[in-house]
Amino acid sequence: MPSSPESCQIPDHRLSIEKRSDGAIVVRVRSEGPEESRLPDAVFSFRNGDPQYAYWLGRLKAPTLDRP
Repeated sequence: MPSSPESCQIPDHRLSIEKRSDGAIVVRVRSEGPEESRLPDAVFSFRNGDPQYAYWLGRLKAPTLDRP
């Protein structure tokens, strides 16, 4: 049974999303777990025209409790 898109969202406390001056969106997903066995953070970038660009732009602009 496919899961809904809402259930697949990465929690805001693990995300860092920024828009660079060239328009690219950079998404950093912080790893979890014990420090000695934690993997490096995952970093992705998206440019206008990429299939996921609009999604991440929407997450960047969405109001959250964690971001000012």
